[in-house]
Amino acid sequence: MSVFVYVDDEEMLGRVFNRVIRSLNVTVKTFTDPAAALEFIEANEVTVVICDYLMPKLDGLQVLARITRDVPFILVSGDIISDVTAANPRITRVLAKPFRPEELLAVLRPYATPPAPTAP
Repeated sequence: MSVFVYVDDEEMLGRVFNRVIRSLNVTVKTFTDPAAALEFIEANEVTVVICDYLMPKLDGLQVLARITRDVPFILVSGDIISDVTAANPRITRVLAKPFRPEELLAVLRPYATPPAPTAP
């Protein structure tokens, strides 16, 4: 099963994220503390990381810089950050806040492992 990691200092957005992607049948780990998210990412197989750009402890680019594994990284931001992200090839995609649920699902669906078929 796919494991998605969502990092955002706003706890409410983590709950919204969980609710929106429930239909993808994935495991979701949400973190408000980037350091805790990094610890989880380094210790577990993670399919994709979705991370807010502006956070008080570490920003999204600092989180990305500390990830030692090769994992798709989607940066989420309400600010225009194209200059910063264009220079960083490790950013898989930038998702602008606020995003519509359909947009989030369209971006994340390719990372969701389909459930194993059941025997007849």
